[in-house]
Amino acid sequence: MKKYILVLDIDGTLTDTVALHQRAFLGAMQALALPALETDWGAYPHHTDTGILRHALAMNGRAEPSAGQLMAFEEDLARRFLDELAAAPTPAAPTPAAPIQPIPGAADFVHGLADSAWAVVFATGGVRAVSGVKLQAAGIPFSDAALFTASEEPARDALVARAIAHAHRAYPQTRDGVVVSMGDGLWDLKVAQQLGLRFLGVGSTAQALAARGAPVLPDLTGAAAALAALLAEHG
Repeated sequence: MKKYILVLDIDGTLTDTVALHQRAFLGAMQALALPALETDWGAYPHHTDTGILRHALAMNGRAEPSAGQLMAFEEDLARRFLDELAAAPTPAAPTPAAPIQPIPGAADFVHGLADSAWAVVFATGGVRAVSGVKLQAAGIPFSDAALFTASEEPARDALVARAIAHAHRAYPQTRDGVVVSMGDGLWDLKVAQQLGLRFLGVGSTAQALAARGAPVLPDLTGAAAALAALLAEHG
């Protein structure tokens, strides 16, 4: 019976898609022709596609986007992402036909969680239209019901909280168990701290995360062992 919740970020944590996504996102934001566009995405209050969009519009005197405008933005972003994906150089290994690669160990790690003590949910700052594409292309199993994106919540803390609430509903026995968040960004650590979650950092920003006291894995090849250690510590 599952008793623990694992919240997984996607870009940079499970899939090597940060650069692809950022190029597509920059194009979608520039297409809005805002008079002043801050392109340091980390400077925004909410590090999600829709959170950045809403804040950028407000800072430029634009109205809150309507449902139709949000849909149009997400469609444009998805089209640009697929264009970037089609134009991306093909890696020589391990799968020459797939420009999207999993972070080392990611596919085996997530596959191995299927019959484990962990209830897995995905929480990403990307919009839904591109998030499933990334996981599928990298060979990482997921269910649509367990995928939570910026299309549903522009605020990252609300997004992660929504993913956890889903896990509690799907697995009532998780209510008194451990909740661990895994991510590669400082915003992932910040949200984990805000929500009182345990945190494991991954990869690309390891030094910045470690400087703030977070345990960090270079990739996901040792992730199963790290989770086992957390459970042992929990008792």
